[in-house]
Amino acid sequence: MQLLHVTEGWEGRAIPCPPAGFIHLCTVEQLAFVLRRHFAGRSGLVVLRIEPAGLDVRWETSEPGMPPFPHLYGELPPSAVQAVSPAP
Repeated sequence: MQLLHVTEGWEGRAIPCPPAGFIHLCTVEQLAFVLRRHFAGRSGLVVLRIEPAGLDVRWETSEPGMPPFPHLYGELPPSAVQAVSPAP
């Protein structure tokens, strides 16, 4: 299963783990919700398609009533990024 990460202008470098301790990811099915909830009105966003094999991904409930979201504990290495596309 591939996972997604929404970010601004990715330059092919590793994305460090933020102070929260994890990087937010989502599934294809969760993408529309994530864009509406966290990125409304923003431009220049890209969606990174991530191959999670070998990464410390944990599925955790963060939104009541929603299925668990994948969180990446650790940095996101460029080798895990399979594709980059503009956010819809």
